[in-house]
Amino acid sequence: MNRLLALAGLSLALTTSTASASLPGPPCPPPVKFAFKEVTRYRTEHRVEFKDVQTTVSRKVPVTIVKDVPETILVPFFREVEKKRTVMVPFTRLEQRERVVFKIEKVEEVRQRTVRVPETRLVDQPYKVRVPDFRVETRSRTVLVPDVRYEKRQRAVTVTRTVPETVKRKVIVPTPVRVATCDPCWGHVTVSCGTVPVVGEVWTTVLRCVPETIVESCVVAVRTCRPIRETIAVKVPVWREEVRVRKVPVTTFRDVVESYKVCVPVRRKCVVPYTVPVTEMRPKCETYVVKVRDVRPETRIRKVACTTFKCVTEVVTERVPYTVCVKVPYCVRVAVAVPCVPCLPCPEPCPPGRLAPRPR
Repeated sequence: MNRLLALAGLSLALTTSTASASLPGPPCPPPVKFAFKEVTRYRTEHRVEFKDVQTTVSRKVPVTIVKDVPETILVPFFREVEKKRTVMVPFTRLEQRERVVFKIEKVEEVRQRTVRVPETRLVDQPYKVRVPDFRVETRSRTVLVPDVRYEKRQRAVTVTRTVPETVKRKVIVPTPVRVATCDPCWGHVTVSCGTVPVVGEVWTTVLRCVPETIVESCVVAVRTCRPIRETIAVKVPVWREEVRVRKVPVTTFRDVVESYKVCVPVRRKCVVPYTVPVTEMRPKCETYVVKVRDVRPETRIRKVACTTFKCVTEVVTERVPYTVCVKVPYCVRVAVAVPCVPCLPCPEPCPPGRLAPRPR
């Protein structure tokens, strides 16, 4: 806001100087200097906060009570009722009747007929048969015949060679020693000569076998196969046709006239009496019992669960919102007029539209 006021004053000064530029002689106005500084100000903000408030609340609590309610219901039951009715009862009686019946009698008659009698005779019938046979053909083929050829080869042979070697060996040598013997009967001590084995070392020449590898020439038999062209006779299976004769039975028929007897049915008319059961319906009165459905009132007591509500007072803690005014600081840059040193008198008036020079 101060900045706007300063700018408005500056524009007013410019306008005044422009209007009076044409007039001679007024001195230049003192220069105005502005400086900006940060000012801390406060604004009011509304904030919502919550506080715990205890409130007494009345609410309804359901209570279930079992009550005995009397009710009248209609109970169905059956009662017996006697009734009368007329019924048609079937009655059977025998009745004599007559009817015409056709009887069939058989009469023998002699008749003739022509019969075809079969006759069978054997007839020669030629037929062709394919007989398997063999035909000899001469063919050539190449056969591999085993053969042996001898090759001269060299081989390495290990041979043992006898080499004399002098070796020191330990030998058991019998040595004569004087031995004292005591007689068990008389106790006399007798000295005799005996031998004791003594181990001694003797130099001996020993033949040692030394293996030696030599190359010798030998003849080796190598088995090979050599091809030979040979001619062979092959039996080739073929078929040949052969005409044969067989006896075939041929059946023919000849006509023969023969006589035979036939039973011919003859129908004859006659009257036959018979008995027929005839059914008639006669009325009859009878009594019968019928079960009729009926109802009777009956009072019963039924237990019913009734729900009622009762008021219960309860203290409840609730969070209630409320508004609080808070001052919040903020910084603003403000233009402030700064006093400056008075300037020197102008030698000439300022031209219109031009401001006075500021002192440095």
